[in-house]
Amino acid sequence: MNDKSLGVRYFFYFLTSLFVLIFIINIFKEDEIQYSLENYKKFVHKEYLKYSNEYKNSSELIYFNEFVKNKQLIKTFKNINNTNLNEAKKEIYNHLKDSYLFYKTLDVNDISFYSSSNKLLLSMQENFVDDSSKIVAEVILNKKELSSFKIVDDNYFLIFSKPIFDENLNFLGVINIEFNFATLIKKLEYNNEFSFSMIISNQIKLNKSFYFNLTDSQKSLLIDNINKSKDFSLITKNHAIDFPVVFIPVLKSLTNENSLYLVAFNSNKNSNIGKIEKYFDVLFVIVTFLIFIIFYFSFKVKYFKTQKLIIDKKYQELHTQIDDNVIKVETDLEGIITYASKPFCKISGYSHKELLGRNVNLLKHSNISSVFFEKLWNELQTNKIWEGEIKNQDRYGNSYWIKGVIFPKYDYENKVIGYISIRSNITDTKQLEKINKLLKEDLSNKLNEIRMKDKTLVDSTKVQLMSKIIDSLGHQWKQPILNISSLIYNLKVIIKNEENSKDKLELIQQTEFELKNLSEVLNEIKYLFQQNQKKKSNLTDVIKESILATQEELQANNIKIKYDLESEISTIISFNELKNIIFNMIKNCIEQKKLNNQDEVSMIINVIKEDDLLIKIEDNIKGENKKIDENRHSNSYLYLVKLFVEKNKGLFWFENTNYNTTYYIKLKSENI
Repeated sequence: MNDKSLGVRYFFYFLTSLFVLIFIINIFKEDEIQYSLENYKKFVHKEYLKYSNEYKNSSELIYFNEFVKNKQLIKTFKNINNTNLNEAKKEIYNHLKDSYLFYKTLDVNDISFYSSSNKLLLSMQENFVDDSSKIVAEVILNKKELSSFKIVDDNYFLIFSKPIFDENLNFLGVINIEFNFATLIKKLEYNNEFSFSMIISNQIKLNKSFYFNLTDSQKSLLIDNINKSKDFSLITKNHAIDFPVVFIPVLKSLTNENSLYLVAFNSNKNSNIGKIEKYFDVLFVIVTFLIFIIFYFSFKVKYFKTQKLIIDKKYQELHTQIDDNVIKVETDLEGIITYASKPFCKISGYSHKELLGRNVNLLKHSNISSVFFEKLWNELQTNKIWEGEIKNQDRYGNSYWIKGVIFPKYDYENKVIGYISIRSNITDTKQLEKINKLLKEDLSNKLNEIRMKDKTLVDSTKVQLMSKIIDSLGHQWKQPILNISSLIYNLKVIIKNEENSKDKLELIQQTEFELKNLSEVLNEIKYLFQQNQKKKSNLTDVIKESILATQEELQANNIKIKYDLESEISTIISFNELKNIIFNMIKNCIEQKKLNNQDEVSMIINVIKEDDLLIKIEDNIKGENKKIDENRHSNSYLYLVKLFVEKNKGLFWFENTNYNTTYYIKLKSENI
């Protein structure tokens, strides 16, 4: 399709859309106008009720003051048949003469009284026209209050007719309280932008003298609604300005079938109707312009749309390639699998149907500690990404290694709804690393054996000499220890008879304990360098005792040690040697904490049991002041650890970063 034919087609689309737009806007405009007219009707009716209720409340006040609070008029009405009628009228007038002046301030036009036989007794207004006989008759018949209206010389009056009862509820007569509608309309116009008037339904003359210019259809509709005593609203014009007119029936006549209507209209050019007209005119111009812009750019977008289809096809092909070749899994926030690629299903041993709806922990290997996953999720929450290696287990119990990256999955509101993991299988690589490591260890052991053979003569002499020196020192240290113990025993005997010696006894007991420990350490030092010294030690007990020995320093430096080990993990190392290893690792952590001035430090001890025993010790000390070196002159604690480990034919190494340090101690293990 060439550009010319495409332009003609889009121009036709534009004209069609324009006609549809005009139709839709007119519908919405009519709806808004009708809604506005309904609001006008509600507003006018509400305003009328506000002031008519004031008149009603005034009538209740008059009735309360004269017939409830004051019983004088009740007494007069009871004696009407027993007294002269003129005298009764005079009594009522004299009683109300002063009060009537006050009631007129409440917009009362007249107060009139009727006997129980519908005979007019008195009107407080001199020029009174009695047009209320049917209203009074209805009240006499039903003994209930009525509201109605009357017309006198084109003036409209609101009437509240109330029955009069004595204290025994005997009916005595009727009181009519009248208000002039002209006063009510003045109040309405004073507080509103509307103009108001009153009309009678059967007296409307839709000729040139009518208030408004109405179309024939509007006249017909108005007559139809008024005859049915229904409210009605319409839009008429005045000097090319549209304004609303509202007709609300307020009272129905009891003398005939006519209704009294309140007519309200607002000819202000800034009325809501005028605003709606302006709004939709502006809206039409704006939307027309927008439609033109849309169709213009639609023509331009046609080419790009074709290009997009090509790109989408390539993207779909890419997605297919990912699903066929990439190990990918998606989960929700709770770790429930929502998507798994074909390679992921293959490596895990599960079908796509079996994986969906199950927790990703299904693939968790039993050798991986909960601490690892805790750290993983913490890093994912903090950095919004995790990258590393992890050991998994397939459906058949076989283990495999993967290297992956985990990152959040977002919805259209940029809210995290789950996680995506892209992985690669590194099982073969891990096997090669393990083989390489074993070869290195074997080579290292062979080289050490060769070196040891060369150094045997020299080292044996040194070891024997060192053993003799330490043994001699041990004998020299034991004698004063024995003397001190003897003196302490004698001191205990002396102070047993003394009062308040509890603290001294405790101090002596602590000293005895320390001397005992010193003696044990000296005994252990004696045999440190003796050949063929093999002992089994429980690692869990060693860790507990090492922590106990450094408890005060750990608390003083705000260091917490966590470990989760089996109760029985043994190794072929003497208890004191193993204790010295753990003890010096703790002392090293305390020293590094002091160097870097970190407030809180945690130390985590894990053990991995395979062919050998791998002790993994990790701390979270951050900073650039860390002195991590196993050389003798750099770090005495790590140097001692290295000596003890190597003495027992083990391996010691570490990984140091600016955020943490991980130490590895590999020893021979033996299950109990």
